[in-house]
Amino acid sequence: MEHGKRSLVHDPREGDDNKITLVRAKGSLVWDDTGREYLDCTSQAWSNNLGANDPRVIDAAIAQMREITHARPNFNTIPLLQLTAKLREISPGDLNRIGYCLHGSLAVEMAIKLAYKNRPGRHNVIILQDSYHGRSLTTMAASWPHPNNPFLPIQPRFTRVPHPDPYRPRLGLDVEEDSKLCLSLLEDTIMKGVDGGVVAIMMEPILGNGGHIELPLSFLKGVREICDRFDIILIWDEIQSCFGRTGKMFAADYYGIVPDIMTFGKGIGGGFPLAGIMASDRLDNFEAGEDALTFGQFPVAMAAAVATIDAIIADDLCKKARDHGAYATQRLHEIADRRKLIGNIRGPGLFVSIELVKDRKTKEPALRAASEVYKRGLKKGVLFGESRYAGLGNLIKIKPPLDCTHEQMSLALDVLDDVLGSIEADGIA
Repeated sequence: MEHGKRSLVHDPREGDDNKITLVRAKGSLVWDDTGREYLDCTSQAWSNNLGANDPRVIDAAIAQMREITHARPNFNTIPLLQLTAKLREISPGDLNRIGYCLHGSLAVEMAIKLAYKNRPGRHNVIILQDSYHGRSLTTMAASWPHPNNPFLPIQPRFTRVPHPDPYRPRLGLDVEEDSKLCLSLLEDTIMKGVDGGVVAIMMEPILGNGGHIELPLSFLKGVREICDRFDIILIWDEIQSCFGRTGKMFAADYYGIVPDIMTFGKGIGGGFPLAGIMASDRLDNFEAGEDALTFGQFPVAMAAAVATIDAIIADDLCKKARDHGAYATQRLHEIADRRKLIGNIRGPGLFVSIELVKDRKTKEPALRAASEVYKRGLKKGVLFGESRYAGLGNLIKIKPPLDCTHEQMSLALDVLDDVLGSIEADGIA
């Protein structure tokens, strides 16, 4: 290597010694460029619901590569027709209109565009205060307020409303009272807080980057009822919660509530880029040219998605998510009896996380402890997710692929227990 030049291999960005260079993945495991093995409890941004590099998915993708790798959206392809038919079979309710793109931010934008098309003359989209919908210009504006956002002058505006938080309810209220209060504030906002009428209410059924908050069922049902009463389109962003993560194929199935438009992504592609929307048959579709992307119907990713969905069903991964989640929750409650840093344990399914606090009475966030969990877990060969972008920054996420083994799930929790013990012993909070 020439003097003064650095190797790109294992060159941590911005001096971050905790950024590793991944070179291989299989199932719930990943390996770095030094050959070290890690148990991946991040599923690579919660995308590998089916473990990484599943042979059925890889074989389907390679077979498709030998046939056709690209077609402009004017044409159908066999994977497009197969995937559309499969999604219609498993979609909740009447969500039978399917649109495709390559990542979640564009899927959210597609959902917003379709909502505006179906409610002409209205001007506002309402979102929840701690929601996260992406990082494109539009979806960044539709997420929790980004600190020092330099793009504000050219971003659209969204109206944010409060949501219930079962762990931190407002004014000392109980969960149901907090839910009623937030529904009342939402209704007031629709009637008195916006000019030009409301197009849609867009929300994650379980807040993801905003704190892994499982919203009360009463709130979810209440929002559906308000949308029906005011003829407002309900958009559910299921990019993180779809394809088995909650223990059902979709969170809409888990909660028994059907939105008017639902976004999907991440877990559908088996590691290949794919996202999109499912929309009600009652909605008008896009006209030609209103929504089309050159690579939005990538045949290789679609073939991989067909194989992924087949594998999720064949391997009964929804049940495995429920079983792993129940085991993890039980173990975490046992660990919490010893580790006072754990303030709250969250689900459902394998949508598992813990909130770390300095004191369980005050619920003051334990930010340093959360950062240490990631660093110390990494040294012990387990990749935990951490909340960096929104909420309080003190959340640890434990979301391995749904087909992880019981032994792997147990190992992750053993390491977490050990790491929390060492952090408490060091007096870090």
